[in-house]
Amino acid sequence: MLFANLKKSIHNSTIRLVFLYLTLFVISSIVLLSFIYWSTVSYIFKQLDQHIEYDNDNLKSLYITEGEERLIGAINERIDQSSYESIYLLYKKNGEIIAGNFPYIPPEINAGWHIISLNEIQKSTVNHSARILVTPLTNDLFLLNGLDIESAHKQEHMIFNSLAAGIAVVLLLGAIGGFIISISTIKKINLINKTIHDIHAGDLSIRIPSKGIDDEYDLLSDNINQMLDQIHKLMNGMNNLSNNVAHELRTPLTRLRGRLELIEKADSPCDKEDIHEAINDVDTILSTFNALLRISNVENGTQRGIFSTIKINSLLMDLVSFYEPVAHDKGISITLKSSNSHEIFGDRDMIFQAINNLVDNSIKYMTTPGMINIETKLNKNMNMMEIIVSDTGSGISDADKIKVFEPFYRSNIHMGYQGNGLGLSLVMAIVMLHKGSVELGDNHPGLVVSIKLPIK
Repeated sequence: MLFANLKKSIHNSTIRLVFLYLTLFVISSIVLLSFIYWSTVSYIFKQLDQHIEYDNDNLKSLYITEGEERLIGAINERIDQSSYESIYLLYKKNGEIIAGNFPYIPPEINAGWHIISLNEIQKSTVNHSARILVTPLTNDLFLLNGLDIESAHKQEHMIFNSLAAGIAVVLLLGAIGGFIISISTIKKINLINKTIHDIHAGDLSIRIPSKGIDDEYDLLSDNINQMLDQIHKLMNGMNNLSNNVAHELRTPLTRLRGRLELIEKADSPCDKEDIHEAINDVDTILSTFNALLRISNVENGTQRGIFSTIKINSLLMDLVSFYEPVAHDKGISITLKSSNSHEIFGDRDMIFQAINNLVDNSIKYMTTPGMINIETKLNKNMNMMEIIVSDTGSGISDADKIKVFEPFYRSNIHMGYQGNGLGLSLVMAIVMLHKGSVELGDNHPGLVVSIKLPIK
């Protein structure tokens, strides 16, 4: 079990990401602390060299100005006053030691900087050394000046140990922080995975809980929940659509089957009227399927349309000319109020179809002579064009206004009229494709439909 959990943790992308960043953080910390260590130690030894050079220059100047005796006196004074860390040696080329606190002349020492061992003098088993500068005063006389660097080495070791401890603390805190972050992240991701798994099992009502802190996980949860709401809505719509299709097609199919049975059983030749009625039933079925197909194509993007600049006044004038004869026969007058300058960007045939459905409904459901008014308004502040179709018919109740855009929905007062209840569904699909909106209102009496579309 422990091995399985460990293997599972290794394959967890969050833990791998945390350890990757921890590794990069530790490496960067090591590089930074190494630079600090090198800079600090270099500064310490540079200070030692500057001290030796300064003291050496003073002694050399003293020798040049006052001679060898004064130099010997100055060396003895420094030995008496300085700590054991200072090293002085004045000697001749032949090996004669003239002054100083160093017991012998280091072998194979030339002019310049050197590091020599002090283990024999200090009687120490630890590596003990000194930094020295050898300066020739004459061809025969040499001055050795230096410092015991054991204290500098101690500082170097202290700095190294401190930085090593710092790296260890960084590694520990980074591991603890990474573990806490990974656990928190894994819990949130596991919650999302569990919710999706439960939804996959069939419970579409479950939603991912949100903590309300507006972080990226809340945003992800909200987006997934919105997607689930849309999927749930679409599935309910599909179920309702299937039921409505079955309900709407059952009547014409039943009538068609009955007529075909009568034609089959008739002894005399077929009556043309029966055949005509059968064809009408088939046309009704085909009309329903064509309307459903067009709505589906518009909603899912298969039928995107050919978008161009549309002079809305010209489109509405064509529509009025098309419907005026039919409206006149029913005693209905159609008036148009639209500016020639109004333009929108969209598919002309689709916009024509949407307004055509509205006008057709107004004429179909108006039982007494009345009026249909078509008007356009321009709202430059909202960058929208509003097309208003109003009539003086029976109107739609407030309860029905919420449902009339659903496929196959028909209010009770319109059940006796011919139609399949898909006209307003197609209007909504076309308007949504054009990134617009549809609103229904009362005309007292009658209905007001407002379509808002973005202008060019």
